[in-house]
Amino acid sequence: MRPETIHIERTYPISADKLWQALTNQESMKDWFFEIPNFTTEVGGEFEFYKSNNDKNLMHHCQVVESKAPEIFKFTWRHPKQSQGTSVITWRLIPRRGATTLHLTHEGLENFKDAGENYTHAKFESGWERILGESLNKFLEKSSLAIKS
Repeated sequence: MRPETIHIERTYPISADKLWQALTNQESMKDWFFEIPNFTTEVGGEFEFYKSNNDKNLMHHCQVVESKAPEIFKFTWRHPKQSQGTSVITWRLIPRRGATTLHLTHEGLENFKDAGENYTHAKFESGWERILGESLNKFLEKSSLAIKS
């Protein structure tokens, strides 16, 4: 395993189909991830989105590498205005008796060394922890996708 690779696992109390829907539906994504008007899961398809950071609009450019519902979604992740580098994100869904484990891998972070302090392993890891551990959890809890006990 490369030291610049992030691995995060979270288990959610919903089926893989419902988690896939939360992860890949444009309307759902803007509640927990980002607003991505041209989002696609089609292999070869490209999408981009912006995130505001200290009065800057940071562009993210992505291209779908692999997509098989509801098992895997893999895409490149670039910041063309800040870096020449490319990383790869994989969301793998693993069914578990009434729940689904999402395994996120973000590899190639060493390729962003030219982008500065906002593009470090630690920044990406804390961002993914917040997105998957807080934002997605809150979205699932308030949406009808979550299984109520």
